[in-house]
Amino acid sequence: MRDSILIINNGLFGEKFSVFLGYIDIIFTTLIAGPLTIIYWQATWELLDLYIYPEKELESAIVTTAIGLVFGLILSTLQHYFSERLTPEEGKVKYIVVTRLYTYLASIVNVSACRGVWNILEIAQRDWFSISVTTVLSAIALMILKGFRNVEAAPYSVALDDAEGYFDAPTFYRTSSRETALYILDCVFSVTVVGSLVVFVWRGSWALLDIFLFPADTTKSCWISLIAGYCLVVITFSLQVPMRWAVSRLQGASRLLVADFYHLVSFLATVNVWRGVWGLLDIYLFPAQ
Repeated sequence: MRDSILIINNGLFGEKFSVFLGYIDIIFTTLIAGPLTIIYWQATWELLDLYIYPEKELESAIVTTAIGLVFGLILSTLQHYFSERLTPEEGKVKYIVVTRLYTYLASIVNVSACRGVWNILEIAQRDWFSISVTTVLSAIALMILKGFRNVEAAPYSVALDDAEGYFDAPTFYRTSSRETALYILDCVFSVTVVGSLVVFVWRGSWALLDIFLFPADTTKSCWISLIAGYCLVVITFSLQVPMRWAVSRLQGASRLLVADFYHLVSFLATVNVWRGVWGLLDIYLFPAQ
């Protein structure tokens, strides 16, 4: 249910040592890789706040949305082109430099798209009822589309810089790039519809926590989010094996419901960890001037 940071070889290290490495993997992912990912997102988000129409909230949101969606579509459409022409065989140094620049550009595009849609929702929605309706409907839509796993982020979803499949960003319907028209439509749907639904769920959940979780005491609210998030992380990680066992024995709607419930709890853990880390960084390291 998640990507692993460490490559564990049972035949080489033995079963017990593999279990030990598995625990180290979880600790590294949750306490180092996850927070570092959040810090990067926050720093990039703040830079966009500073340099893209800082005095014009709506214009800033629209511009970053356009940047994210347009360049996201371009990168998604051209991923197979990059995969075929940028390989380690072309030169290892060149490959490392180009791929890391590509990743940095893609990450800025991703943050831009999320920030733009998020801020448009911030402008359009202020009351808890409309936020709740949008969040629930978006979550249901993703479940109906069998795409609720897309709401997951670090520490549950961690990617490695492997040469194999480096540029692969699977589209929603997994359309072959040889079917040009259908592939482009698939990219458009994946970037605009699915991506926006994910932001709706994230922003709505975050906003509801802001509204209902000690709104008068931001510090207390962020600490509770962080602690609750990591408690849920521990619970969901410990349930991975039982969940795999249960899902493998279920069929049809019951299987999807159980899997979606697990991913929902995982998402609640994720959004609380992100909100806690993000908010505490704002409070203790980057206080408003």
